[in-house]
Formats: sequence, C-alpha cells, structure tokens
Amino acid sequence: DRVWLGPRLMRYGLTYRARMNAFGEAERAMFALNERVREMVQICARDEGMMQVVAMAEGSAGPFRVTSDVGTRVPLNWTASGRLLIGHLPDAKRLEVFRACARPSSTGLAETDPQRLSEISRKDFLDGLSVQIDTSEDQVACIAAPIRDFDGECRLTLSVVMPKHRVEEKFEMVAREVRAAARDVEKALGLRHG
Repeated sequence: DRVWLGPRLMRYGLTYRARMNAFGEAERAMFALNERVREMVQICARDEGMMQVVAMAEGSAGPFRVTSDVGTRVPLNWTASGRLLIGHLPDAKRLEVFRACARPSSTGLAETDPQRLSEISRKDFLDGLSVQIDTSEDQVACIAAPIRDFDGECRLTLSVVMPKHRVEEKFEMVAREVRAAARDVEKALGLRHG
C-alpha cells in the first residue's frame, strides 16, 4: 500500500512554519518601520479578551513617552490593534467577544457598544488599517495594520503609537508605511492575500 500525503499535509506544514516565523518577521518589520516613521512601533497579539503588547521599538521623534511597555494588556475595545485582532472572526463570534470583554476606558472615549464594535472591527480588518485616538490614553494615537496568517486570521498587528498632535501632519505617511510593513511580513511568510 502507498500513502499519499498530499496538499493538506503541505498546508499544515506551511501553517506551522508561518506561525513559527511570524514573530521573527514581524520583529524585523517593526524595527524597519520604526526607522521610517520615527515613532514608537509595537507588535500586539490577542490574549483572550485583551490586547497585549508583545514587542516594542521606541520612537525617536521627540520626548513623547507612552506608558505601555511589553507585556501591557488592555481590553480589546480600547485599541486599534485590539479591534483588528478579532476582525477576521464571523459576525456572531465578534459580537460575543465584545459582549464579554468591552470595558469603559479611563479616558471614557473607548466605544463599548458590542454591535458597533463588531462593525468597526470588521470594517477595519477589511480595510487593513485601524486608528484610535485618546481611547486608551489621553493625547495618544495608534495607527495599526493586521498581519494575517494562511487562513486569513489576524494573529499579530503592527501599530505606530504617537502623540495626538503629530497625527494630522504624519497620518498619510504612517498609514501607508504601517500597511506596507504588515503586507511585507505576510509576503515574507509566503502568504498571498487579495
């Protein structure tokens, strides 16, 4: 008898390789993006109902300092990355996650309505860009892009964290660069999304 392993096993192997290499590729992209935008760049991941900062490169565009460090965890609804990290989920699942984890932020500006969050999350994921200003910290903006895996799921994000007062002058450049950096990670992993 012969055993044919076929494309399914190949897909499992590629998925495993992508997960093993994703963080390394994202970290390289984070440092390169940091050099281009001269702002803090973070890699974020989901930890149940929270978004967690898993790596960070400090900004060099001035004295601005964000209080979130590697290991910081905040509710998914507070951040651009948090919304992206569940944007790939089916409608009912996104709604369930936000019903369970949405919390008011200290600034009082984070959206807490599960239906609205579910819609924003999906739209941002499909757009490949999410933006939040003042929702997790006063005077802080975050512009994030999803890094998708072979199944089109968002496992990590790249996000540029900067002071609100620099958003207007730098938004277009930062949005373009963070999107491109996330796509470069996907391409380096051999992923091809439409």
